[in-house]
Amino acid sequence: MLSVTNKKFLISSCKTCRSFSFTKCFYSQEIENKYSEAQKQKILQIVNDGDLDILSRYDVAKTRLKKLSEWVNKYGKLNKISDLETIDGFTEKTVKKFYNSIIDGAPKNLSHKIKGRILHPILTETVKQNCRLVLSVYVTVNCVCWTLIDRDKYAVAEWKYHGIEYPDSKRFPITDILGIAWQITNNLPNADIYVMKAEATSLRAGGSDPNNPKVIAFNIQKAQMIAIIVALINAKHNNINVCPTKEEPVSNLNQRVYFLRSSLPYRLYGTLVGNERVSTDQTVEMLLDKAKEIHSDNSHVHVPDNLTSMYRSQKELQKDMLGHCLLLAITFMDLCIYTNEEKIRKLTRLGD
Repeated sequence: MLSVTNKKFLISSCKTCRSFSFTKCFYSQEIENKYSEAQKQKILQIVNDGDLDILSRYDVAKTRLKKLSEWVNKYGKLNKISDLETIDGFTEKTVKKFYNSIIDGAPKNLSHKIKGRILHPILTETVKQNCRLVLSVYVTVNCVCWTLIDRDKYAVAEWKYHGIEYPDSKRFPITDILGIAWQITNNLPNADIYVMKAEATSLRAGGSDPNNPKVIAFNIQKAQMIAIIVALINAKHNNINVCPTKEEPVSNLNQRVYFLRSSLPYRLYGTLVGNERVSTDQTVEMLLDKAKEIHSDNSHVHVPDNLTSMYRSQKELQKDMLGHCLLLAITFMDLCIYTNEEKIRKLTRLGD
């Protein structure tokens, strides 16, 4: 049943081409009747006075907010709550969802506003509340870096680079990869949660030569290294042993390693231009300038002076890898642990 009580048809004609255009406007009495006067005043105040940052916290698409902003700039503020239905892109259904979210209050946890799933596996509230130490592990073909974060202080407790040397630029056999992964895993500090970036599912090379055999071979080695490190970390924390008898059941695996969507640190900190990564050096230096103090509200990470000096003493390649690892760690902390609303709104504006 239509809730439209009044319809207007604005007809304009073109004398030369004998064509007509129709603009149809709908005014919904049901929307006006749905809310009390106090609720209407609250809705109008927020819609008319709130900026895009505030309005994006409610249940409304960014494209519709853009249409709303353009309409208000052209015609002025809404006089009635039903006026919203006259704006291109808004329907009775989307208006109700928007208004209901205003009445209910903006959600405190905005992470669902980021499109798609950002973390695998799902981080349960119990694991989130119980974690005290978080370790990001950043793996490339030539190195493994890690950053340990103290959750209570939001402070970096450890930040290291481990290079991988290849003999005569040749590939490692799988047994050597296992040995390297074993050594690295034993050097990793213990943590409640381990974070890695979600890797591409394809092993093909990027750019104009996707079937480059050399690049594919290195991607395979990297995938093997990551898989072994993940297995060793989980085995260490699950006390996995061979079952002495067939009757003794194997307990369910307690996942310790989480994979964060790889684009999030790049988008959040501007280290991705198009599809190309850029150096993290400038971004990390700006972070370090603000990281000298511990922030009680966990709004910014703290990096001790000794770790800042360590970072600045490295060569450019090592600094870049350490930078990616740090950005991976603090992106996870801001989005998944502290639920930093400013960072989440920034990502939603960027389209993630």
